[in-house]
Amino acid sequence: MPYNYKQNELPNSLLIFGEESFLVDEFVTIFTNKMISNGLDTNSIERLDGSIITEQEIVDNCNNLSLISPQKLLIINNFDTLYKNKRKSFPGLVNYLRNPNPDTILLFIGVPTRLNGITKELSNPKKVSTAKSKIDKLPEVLKFLIMNDLFIEFPKLYDNEIPEWIVKRALKYKKEIDIQTANLIALSCNSIREIDSELDKLNVYLGNKNKITIDDVEEIVGINKENNVFELTKSVGKRDLDTSLRITDNLLMHSNQSVLIIITLTRYFLTLFKLIDERKATSNKFQLAGKIGVNPYFIDEYINTLNKYSPRDIENSISILSKVDEELKSTSTDNKYLMFRTLTDIIT
Repeated sequence: MPYNYKQNELPNSLLIFGEESFLVDEFVTIFTNKMISNGLDTNSIERLDGSIITEQEIVDNCNNLSLISPQKLLIINNFDTLYKNKRKSFPGLVNYLRNPNPDTILLFIGVPTRLNGITKELSNPKKVSTAKSKIDKLPEVLKFLIMNDLFIEFPKLYDNEIPEWIVKRALKYKKEIDIQTANLIALSCNSIREIDSELDKLNVYLGNKNKITIDDVEEIVGINKENNVFELTKSVGKRDLDTSLRITDNLLMHSNQSVLIIITLTRYFLTLFKLIDERKATSNKFQLAGKIGVNPYFIDEYINTLNKYSPRDIENSISILSKVDEELKSTSTDNKYLMFRTLTDIIT
């Protein structure tokens, strides 16, 4: 398992990498601040570039004592460039890692791109042998760090993972956000760095208010109130094909988030499917809203949709969305065409 950065003891050496550069940068900042809070003087922080130094220079810098504070933090950026097109390591660096200077903390930032996703592969029984084969071919330094769990990877967040990440990320700002509103933010941003920036703005705007609402997102994130994913689900619920196609066209024009649109529509129909059963137990709208996990303000819209879609229609819609989700991921077919075809199949 990778190093658990939430534990109190800091390792002497740590490899940090991942496709989510925002999270990599954030971790380095958090790690550095933790050392400073433990007494490290900021003048004892040294940053070197892996593209212009040697492994011997890294060892020498690690062994040079800081005259300012008991500890020293050495950050090696672009560490992957040290091993571009080569597999061998300088033995002195591997030996140093086995017996490091206790007063120096060494952070390596970056690995060869072929290692992206290695954490998930190592935790997947079907892929672990492939992962170990990749590790065996690495330079000894990288192999040592990974085999000794002295690494943290921040792997790419896929479209279907981003809304849940937003829900958890909002807690950092002591705010709550439901999955539907998180979807709206995800559809409006191109990266998690941008998403976090919007959450920061929302945090300032809301002050002591704890809940982030759709209205807040529309106001601060600057989403077009007539062309967002919630207006799309409304128009689909009304079986209004023309409006659904127009909104989808506008959404895709500004950001190619086809997968997230499919995810949102799938959740919408799954919620409708759940509502069919829950209505058998109660007609209380507040109870129904709680049971299916939507804001009571929107429950009437869901109930009205059940007047336009039979249970079989809803099942068929979920099946259609599942198939197009696979198609989006596995073919090069034009996304706009797929989205328009999907909406037509569901609504007509």
